Amino acid sequence: MKIKFFAIAALAATALLASCDRSEKLNPDDPGKATSMKVTITFPNAPQTRATDDPNATEAEAEVKTVDVFIYHTASGNFASHEHLTAAAFTKVAPANGADQYTANTRIATTTGDKTVFAGVNLPTSLVDAIKNKPIAALSTVAQTVSRDDLVSAANGFAMFSVQGVAGTFVEDENAPANTIKLRCHRLVAKVTVEKSSSMETAGVPGTLINLEFAIYNFNTKIFMLQGAPEFRKDPNWELASWGTGSDFIDPPASDFVSILDRAVIASPTVNQYNPRYAAENTSEGKRKKEITRALVRANFIPQNITQGTTGNFTVVTNPNTTTPQTFWAVTPSVTEGTSYFTTQSIANAFAAEKGGTVLEYTNGLCYWDIFLNKTPENTENRWDVLRNDYYKCNITRIVAPGRNTPDVPDPDNTPEVDTNITTNIEIVFWNIRTSNYVLE
Repeated sequence: MKIKFFAIAALAATALLASCDRSEKLNPDDPGKATSMKVTITFPNAPQTRATDDPNATEAEAEVKTVDVFIYHTASGNFASHEHLTAAAFTKVAPANGADQYTANTRIATTTGDKTVFAGVNLPTSLVDAIKNKPIAALSTVAQTVSRDDLVSAANGFAMFSVQGVAGTFVEDENAPANTIKLRCHRLVAKVTVEKSSSMETAGVPGTLINLEFAIYNFNTKIFMLQGAPEFRKDPNWELASWGTGSDFIDPPASDFVSILDRAVIASPTVNQYNPRYAAENTSEGKRKKEITRALVRANFIPQNITQGTTGNFTVVTNPNTTTPQTFWAVTPSVTEGTSYFTTQSIANAFAAEKGGTVLEYTNGLCYWDIFLNKTPENTENRWDVLRNDYYKCNITRIVAPGRNTPDVPDPDNTPEVDTNITTNIEIVFWNIRTSNYVLE
């Protein structure tokens, strides 16, 4: 994704102070003179509709509703000031380099001297209040607790923050090159979409899969405002021992599942035809299934063949239902015997009592599969890590039915399997020679 740029330009001093007050004289952080600055944002369109420069972004993902500017003293890292602006505070000015520019009408008070500046876009009040009055080090060391709505909501938009702070030395002359600061901001969430390949293969048990959907599980509620340094990109829950009981990770309500796009139906989808879901950044040292963020796929499965009958007289028949999701039960006496499917629980129980195996219930025919994100990262250290502003576009090429009957991840203390290649040597066994003498009469 193209990362948006924020240009901050300092303006002329509103007035020269004849003398500093006592508190200013005693402040070693700020020996400079009073001045002011204001924000200039460059977009290809108006601030509320600026997605055309990013083909993967929807209008909502690119909408700017608020801008918060945070200024720090470079030498000490102490907090200096903060200013909050809304999109309504911007006025369009002459285009520059083919892009429209919007300059804030509101000036931001600051002082001359060495400062470091950060910008937040669409930040909820809780995050703004948590950042204000804290030293610059807190941006990368103090964990912030966030919810899904804090990072993505219709009311606030998509939360974004500076990729890094930019240092500058402000002077009194508003036109001096030293007073122009450019900031790069990125979204604090990752984007996930799931689609069926037009040639997706359905394997496993014969039957019908309908209503394929997905949602985000293991949403991390602890983040640093600044992304951790490469290569590990450590977040507050990165260390193996920090996972604990997993209370910092939440799963979605059932209503959060959205339909998976079918490329057999929509061959060339546009960005607005996908149903994205969003995840907070989540990196981990151990890469265990129980602590990494995943997309959970679910579908209703209708088995083609079902077992009916009574003890000692079980028969397999064709399921008369091929379209309506219904609860079914599965029993696997052994690997060699395979699995039998039932639409009546009492018959499944009788079958298991006679032949062995555990009865598994698939409520409303719901089956589940896992997609562990960031399978092929730029840096192998980040495999299975979810990184902010990344777009994980998942394409299902093969699905084995019926999947499992619960959304709970199997083998939670293990890491996901990694694709690999093997070399196979095949030996053709020699003929077994059996020589005999025969007398033919």
